[in-house]
Amino acid sequence: MIEDSSFKVPNMDLGEYEENIAKILDRAVKLFKRTNLTELAEKWDKILKTYNSKKVN
Repeated sequence: MIEDSSFKVPNMDLGEYEENIAKILDRAVKLFKRTNLTELAEKWDKILKTYNSKKVN
């Protein structure tokens, strides 16, 4: 099997991955609001809230 080193990630626990994903979603929502993309901001905010409610930690 061929390994692609671009898919290797540093050793992080699940909580760190979840926190990084939540930060990315939050920053996207803020960007959409600043650029007056309110419909997109609302959709991504809903995704963020759902994600936060489903996180393991």
